[in-house]
Amino acid sequence: MNPYEASPEKIPATDRYVLEPLYGRYSPRPDDFVPNKCHINSTSPESLKYWASVLERCDVFIRIYENIDDEGRDVFALGSVIVKSTHLKEKLEGKKVHRDYSLADMNEVRATALARSVLTNIKIPEIYFAGKIEGRDVLIQERIPGVGLNVAWQYLSQAQKESFKLQARNLLHRLQEIQPPSTQTHRSYLVPDPDPVEHRGIQTLEMDIIFGADNRNPDLSFMHNDLSPSNIIVDNDRIVGLVDWEMAGCFGWDTAGIVHVQIRSPKKENFAALELSQELLDDIMFWNNLYD
Repeated sequence: MNPYEASPEKIPATDRYVLEPLYGRYSPRPDDFVPNKCHINSTSPESLKYWASVLERCDVFIRIYENIDDEGRDVFALGSVIVKSTHLKEKLEGKKVHRDYSLADMNEVRATALARSVLTNIKIPEIYFAGKIEGRDVLIQERIPGVGLNVAWQYLSQAQKESFKLQARNLLHRLQEIQPPSTQTHRSYLVPDPDPVEHRGIQTLEMDIIFGADNRNPDLSFMHNDLSPSNIIVDNDRIVGLVDWEMAGCFGWDTAGIVHVQIRSPKKENFAALELSQELLDDIMFWNNLYD
């Protein structure tokens, strides 16, 4: 099997994601939905009506991620765009059922623009719309052709996996070249967030790692802060895109590395009862040392 096969009809029955053909794979087609350029990054009444019509096309059949958190957003793949929204979640009177993502979305807009300035040889998704539709925060962005590294992983050789880790590490070092203004003296998202636990749904532990008083590391370089294989788009043995920048900020290499190990990565002890082979266990833990 070609690890970079992105056409749903060519996915074998044995593929781990065969029941989710739109997840982690995208090969553009002539009849794909493409957003009207007149409405990109516009919140005029006419544009809001247009984006609401786009949202209406996002149903369970094109949902590629269902967020089990009652307040979390689902993700949809509609032709050439990715849509993040809670519009399929029931809105109950007197009960909050959707999170305020406005700060995270503004952060993603700024982070993608900043990353694009140094990562010139890969795709960073264009943001087409970030705003509220019927009171809910909606983000619509470019869908990058290729295959998610997590999806391609099942078909990769050890040498290919090593190569992708090296490529990812090199991209992180290029992001590290971006430094905050000299007046900035503390870690922060690009758009400051007074309560990321509430707005982003992060764990309290992650907030403590990044913003706790015990973290005195002076490095405030720019970091993606969520460079999991699912956020890396690959093709022909190359990383061709990085997505999901809402967690990015001026956190520094070591701090992002601690978050990566303690929050984003699998824990060996969680697999102790499964009696997995050492080879399989090593493969599961392979991405844990990305920041070493």
